Amino acid sequence: MRAYVWTNSMKCTVIVILGLMIALFPGCASMAEGQVGSLEPKEVSPLIEGEEAMDLSGYWQGSLAINPTNSLGIGFTMISTGEGHYEAMLQIPTQGVRNFAVSSVRQEETLITIEIEQLQASFSGTYDFAAQQIVGTFTQMGQSLPLVLTLGEPIENTRPQDPSKPYPYISEDIAFTQTPEDFLLAGTITRPEGNGPFPAVVLVSGSGSQNRDEALMGHRPFLVLSDALTRSGIVVLRYDDRGFGDSGGDVSTATSLDLADDAQSAVDHLKTLPYVDADSIGIIGHSEGAIIGAIVAQREKDLAFLVLMAGSGVNGLAVLEDQTAAILRAKQAPEAVIAQTVETNMAVYTTILDESRTLEERKESVLQTMVSLGFPPDAAKSQISTLFSPWYMTFLTLDPADYLQGLDIPVMILNGTKDTQVSATLHVPSIEAALLSGGNKRYTTKVYEGLNHLFQPAITGAPDEYASIEMTIDPRVLQDISSWIIDIKQNQGV
Repeated sequence: MRAYVWTNSMKCTVIVILGLMIALFPGCASMAEGQVGSLEPKEVSPLIEGEEAMDLSGYWQGSLAINPTNSLGIGFTMISTGEGHYEAMLQIPTQGVRNFAVSSVRQEETLITIEIEQLQASFSGTYDFAAQQIVGTFTQMGQSLPLVLTLGEPIENTRPQDPSKPYPYISEDIAFTQTPEDFLLAGTITRPEGNGPFPAVVLVSGSGSQNRDEALMGHRPFLVLSDALTRSGIVVLRYDDRGFGDSGGDVSTATSLDLADDAQSAVDHLKTLPYVDADSIGIIGHSEGAIIGAIVAQREKDLAFLVLMAGSGVNGLAVLEDQTAAILRAKQAPEAVIAQTVETNMAVYTTILDESRTLEERKESVLQTMVSLGFPPDAAKSQISTLFSPWYMTFLTLDPADYLQGLDIPVMILNGTKDTQVSATLHVPSIEAALLSGGNKRYTTKVYEGLNHLFQPAITGAPDEYASIEMTIDPRVLQDISSWIIDIKQNQGV
C-alpha cells in the first residue's frame, strides 16, 4: 500500500473539498458563512448565433463523488449584475460554507468558468440547452472530479439545537478594537435581561479562519453554546476570527501567540461594559482556542476562570503523532499502515524544524518526499506553504504546559473518549500534570464517554463523521459548563 503523509492537525487551511491527502481538520472549519472574497465579473462573449438566450441566474447545485461511498453536495449562487456579467457565491451546506465569494466568473459562448483562488479551485463546464445543465469538471490542487450542475433551491442546513428567534435575552452585534495591531474585530454579545452585573465569557474558536458561530460541517457550536450560557445568566462574547467575516486584520502570518492578542482584546472589551462583572470574566477555548485561552490567562492575571474544551496538553509534534494514529485507527486502517504513516509524518516534521538546513532546502526536501509518495506535484506544492507557514511551524513546537503551569485560577478540563483529534488519554493527564506542577489544584475534569472532538455522541470519532451527526453539542456538556461558571461566581470571596 502506498505511504502518505497525514497531517490532520488542529489547524485548518483552506477547505480541501476533494479530500486531499493533507486534510487539516480543526478544532474547527476553515471557511464559513459570510467569508468575503474578491468578485471580478468578466465581459461575456456573445452566444453562438442562433442559440437561445442563456440566463445563469439562480442556484446551481450538484454532487462531487469523493469516493465510491461518499459524495459532497456543492452549489453556486449566480447573481446577474447586468449586461451578461455575473457574481457567484460558493455553497457547501454540509461543511457550513455559505455565501463564499468566488474570485471570478467568465462566460465564453456556452463555456462557464468559475475561479475560486482562495481555495486553489475552479469549475469549468459547458451549458447544455436541451438538458438545462452545466456539465463540467471541478478542480482543486491538481485533482479533478466531474460535476454536473442543475438549477435548484438552496438547502438551508439547520440542526435541532440551533436556537431560533426571538431569543429570551438580548443579542447585539458589536465591534471592538484589537490591540496592539489596531484593527476592528466584529462579533456578537448575548446577555441576560437586566442590569447585572453578570459573569461573562469570551469564546475562542479552534484553528483555521472561522466566524463567530465556529460554523463547520453544517453545525454552529458557538451559537449553541452561547445560547445555553446566556439562558443560564452569563454574558457571552463571540467574534469572527481576524481577516474573516466582518473582522479586520491579517491572518496570513499570525501564530497562536498573535491570536491570543485578539482574545485578550475581547476580554478587555468585556471589562468596559456596565452589565459585566469585571471580576468574573473567563475564557472558553475549543481545541486551539484552549491553548490561546491558556496564553491569555497567563498574561491576564485577573482572569477569573478558564474552560478547556478538547484542549491539548503537549506540543504539536506529539499532538500530530497521537492524532494521526487515532484517526487512522478509527478508520480501521491496518496497524502496519498506521505505523508507516506516523513514521513518514514525523520524518517530514523533523525536516521542517531542522534549522541546520536553509528554509529552501527544507522545503525542497519535503516536496520531493511528498512527490515520491504519490502526491500530485501541484497538490504537493500547494501544501508546502501550509507546512512552512508561521502558524504551522509555531504549532509544532508550542507547548501548552509552558502556560498552564503558571495558572492559579479555576480551570475546567473537558474531553470525550471518542476524540481522535485531541485524545483524552494523552492530553487530559498532561494538562492536569502541568497545572499541578505549578501548584494549582483548582481544576475540574470531565471526560465524557462516547463524545468526539466537537462533543457530539459519536460512533468512531473520526472527523468525517461530524457532519452526519445531528446533535451539535451534548446537552450534558452545555449544562456542566454553565453550572460550573455560575458556581464560581457564587463562591467568589468564599
